[in-house]
Amino acid sequence: MLARRVQDFGHQGVNQLIKVCWKAFTLFMLALCVIFLLLNIIAVVTNQVTILGTALVALPTILIYIFTIYLEWQCLQLLRSINQEDEYSLSEVMQNRLHIIRTGGWILLGLPLLIFIPVLIYIVPFFILMIAVFCCVLNILSLNKRSRETELLWLMTFCVEKNIPLAAEIDRYSQTKKGRYRDRLLRFSSRLHSGESLSEALAENSGLLPQSAIVALNIDEKTNNPGIALRDSAVRATKKLGTSSDKSNFANLILYLTIILSLQFIITGFIMYWIVPKFKKIFLDFGFELPSITQSLMTASDVIFSYFYLFFPIFSLPLVVLAILHFGNYFGWSNLNIPFITGWFPRLNTPQCLRQIAQTVVIERPPLLALDSIGNYHLWSDVRVRTQSAAQRVRQGNDFWESLREAKVLSSAEAGLCMTAEKVGNLPTVLRSLADTIEQRRFRRIRYFTEICKPVLVCTLAVLVGYFVIALFMPLVYLLFQIS
Repeated sequence: MLARRVQDFGHQGVNQLIKVCWKAFTLFMLALCVIFLLLNIIAVVTNQVTILGTALVALPTILIYIFTIYLEWQCLQLLRSINQEDEYSLSEVMQNRLHIIRTGGWILLGLPLLIFIPVLIYIVPFFILMIAVFCCVLNILSLNKRSRETELLWLMTFCVEKNIPLAAEIDRYSQTKKGRYRDRLLRFSSRLHSGESLSEALAENSGLLPQSAIVALNIDEKTNNPGIALRDSAVRATKKLGTSSDKSNFANLILYLTIILSLQFIITGFIMYWIVPKFKKIFLDFGFELPSITQSLMTASDVIFSYFYLFFPIFSLPLVVLAILHFGNYFGWSNLNIPFITGWFPRLNTPQCLRQIAQTVVIERPPLLALDSIGNYHLWSDVRVRTQSAAQRVRQGNDFWESLREAKVLSSAEAGLCMTAEKVGNLPTVLRSLADTIEQRRFRRIRYFTEICKPVLVCTLAVLVGYFVIALFMPLVYLLFQIS
């Protein structure tokens, strides 16, 4: 609620009384979370039975408390910042903090719903098959979306290079499409007819083109050369269509893991609920005790069902990760504003930044123009903050590449390479090659990680299945041995 009000009304949206009440409530929640976190840690340390088992049970609660403390601290920092300026507009740091609070709040509200996902696996028939079909359909839609973006980029490129009226051509192109995509194209063309620039019209109709293409187009519009950015974006979009299968390898691995774990969860739950109690009754009738491995399995099952509100969300995590991966592939990761990931990995936007700097160098304009466009128009607020800080250092007289290194956009080796390329005179070629190298390195790391995870997951599942099978068959072997 606090983040929504500040986002809608700026610094003037929170008067002093509401600010004091909100600050008191935030401090109360912060202290309460710290107390509960300490109590959980003390309970784990002073446990007399098994510290490892208690730690595993308490780990989800401890993580939730830590995440809640982080969000409450962000709220406290936000409350300290509001009403400190006369301007209505919020700074980039405050906008980033607002987005973190809102995203984190929705995550905390959605956590209890994860309890119902394992329940759906039991109740809804063919739920696992529905998940697989949904993922396949979303992969097809993602490829279709990438194809439409590439087609639109090439159409706009030819229109700009051949001086063909773009708005009229978009109107004719929209007649070949259907549904919402056609409506979005018509809204886009209407803005062009009304006199808006190409980048402004695309920014108001988000989803037609990738965010990086809009930023690059804004740079070229300032120099009256929009065709360069469009052609470069169209060429890169065409290349990405050929590598779309590589990106889905990790998503397919998570899909495999989700299906296997769901089937194992169904089978294990059925056996533990119907079969194992009958085993126990048979052994009690004969006056024997169950083997220790079977007793450990029953103890683990009792703990999981006793604390289902802690373990069911953990069992739901593969499905949540699967949904995030497929939705990210569909909308495009560069078109999603995810504050936690983009804040932790500051070099995610480095390839796009290098290409946009190369774009300004090709048209013989200062590279600072690219930083200004990224700092004003990029979707990710933390990228805007870092780029604006780098641009400010450059204006103060610092070296351009050293400023990017201090902003964590470039590494020391990359900054040195760019300095050398600038002296030699082949800076645009080096910048584009460096951007391609960084992206290819990321793809290789994802592929290596996927290939390493496959045998690890298979072996882990094999150990779990083997333990479960041995624990179920040992009572029969033990009973036959005792009777004979």
